[in-house]
Amino acid sequence: MGLGILEDNHLEHVPGTTLFRDDPNAVAEDVYQGIDLQSLKHAKGKNSHIVLVPQPSDDPNDPLNWSRVKKHTGPIVSADIVTMATEFDRSLQAISRALGSALVLALAFATVVWSVLSVKLGKRPVFLASTLLMFAGSMVASYTKNYDMLLGSRILQGIGQAVLEFLVGSSIADIYFLHERGVPVALWNLALLNGINITPPISGQVIIHNGWRYAFKMFSISAGLLFILQFFLVPETTYHRKVVPNLGGKKTGSMDKGSTEKVDSEKRVEEAREDAISVPHKKTYLEELSVYNGVYPTKASVPALLVRPFIACLTPVCLWAGLIYGVAITWLVLIATSVAQLFSAPPYNFETDEIGLTYMSPFICAFLAALLCGPLTDYVAKRFSLANRGTFEPEFRLVLVSFYAVFACMGFFGWGISAHVQDPWIGPVVFFGLVNFGVTIGCSAAIGYVVDSHRQSSDSALGGVIFWLEARGVLNVFCIVGGVTMFTTNALAICCRFSFIITLFINDWLEARGVLNVFCIVGGVTMFTSLLTIPMYIYGKRARSWIHRTLKFDDDELTAVAH
Repeated sequence: MGLGILEDNHLEHVPGTTLFRDDPNAVAEDVYQGIDLQSLKHAKGKNSHIVLVPQPSDDPNDPLNWSRVKKHTGPIVSADIVTMATEFDRSLQAISRALGSALVLALAFATVVWSVLSVKLGKRPVFLASTLLMFAGSMVASYTKNYDMLLGSRILQGIGQAVLEFLVGSSIADIYFLHERGVPVALWNLALLNGINITPPISGQVIIHNGWRYAFKMFSISAGLLFILQFFLVPETTYHRKVVPNLGGKKTGSMDKGSTEKVDSEKRVEEAREDAISVPHKKTYLEELSVYNGVYPTKASVPALLVRPFIACLTPVCLWAGLIYGVAITWLVLIATSVAQLFSAPPYNFETDEIGLTYMSPFICAFLAALLCGPLTDYVAKRFSLANRGTFEPEFRLVLVSFYAVFACMGFFGWGISAHVQDPWIGPVVFFGLVNFGVTIGCSAAIGYVVDSHRQSSDSALGGVIFWLEARGVLNVFCIVGGVTMFTTNALAICCRFSFIITLFINDWLEARGVLNVFCIVGGVTMFTSLLTIPMYIYGKRARSWIHRTLKFDDDELTAVAH
């Protein structure tokens, strides 16, 4: 047992468990085990000592060979939900369904379909098609005259926005080497988590002067501009590497003569094969604008690719991560759909633009948390690995969930109490920020644990987490912890099997039970799910072993397509 983590009795080497080294080539040694690293391609300049992972081909069209210049090249109207309810003569709950539930449900199932299309057809057509759907959905919403049109427009937007949940991260892996991905991934995660916080302050100002429809018009303009930029500046990043670069280098370690001769023979065959293949010409700019580049070959069939995210949902690692990540994001949606209801009523009586400005607190706190995540992760990994005699376990990342438990729970309880006793507005707003601080660190820890546990299949594993987040039973926990007090009708109890349903009853729940009752339950559920991290930490290594032995989750993931 290392630092409380139970050892596995089945595998000598459990996927994810590695030796911790400050050497930047430690990952390369694991990936290219037994190969002389000097024979592989290295980075340039100050990073010339770093072995490139993955190894690029000699093709100038390989996205990994692009120049640095070429590589670098949500809730819109939640602040005015009360006005929209009055205009359409619908309840706050009905408007929440249109703005939140419909979009999230469409997003969940679209994620599975988009992921398959991106693997088979490439990412460029998927990006362009999804942006067109966002443009169409926001245009319909800006001119809608009835509730049904609003509902349909949000479904279109949800289908389009699904791509942002997973494909951006996959594109980063396509064009950046392993040692270059830290900053792009951090910026992407910050944009995802903080998009919900920075939008209301901007849209609030737009709505107060021009109305909520104009906010959707601005979004449609942005989507249209994004489509133009994507068409002219975002080439295809999916790449089929037909030839693995020089991996026939000198073997290390003790080998008998026969093994050495076999390696030399294989090396000569590989080198001859490489010499026989001519390097393709560099595509022109007009050639790169092609939307369709054929069907990419993969080991997995289309049905298998469709099923893979659902299989990922069944793994203990993804189940835990989906629960932590799902509960955290669900509570952010909860606050986003209830903040207008809280601050538009006495004693606050905020106008739409003032409600939007309350999101500056979570925006700042989430930004600070994102800055701290990297150093915190590195420190915990180093200290725990040294204490574990140099061995790194992915479960060490779970220690960061303690920050989520402390700050998020403090924020939820504080939000409920301060709003209940009608503290000055600064009280609930500060607690709102603490929630986002904890959620940002907790989500980063959950996603990091999934990636470390499924290094060869992180795309499918993350897809499973996202699907679990958007469309599966996060609210099942509510039935255990506080279901009796949460649900007032049998219909609501039936709906608890889907996390997207939270926006179907949150406003009614707040009105019926009060902000203190609701957010005390929220804080309790958050603490309960955080405590589930303890058994995950203890049994995580055995869970990783079971996944590898039973589900063979990683075996078919290494296709010829660069992901």
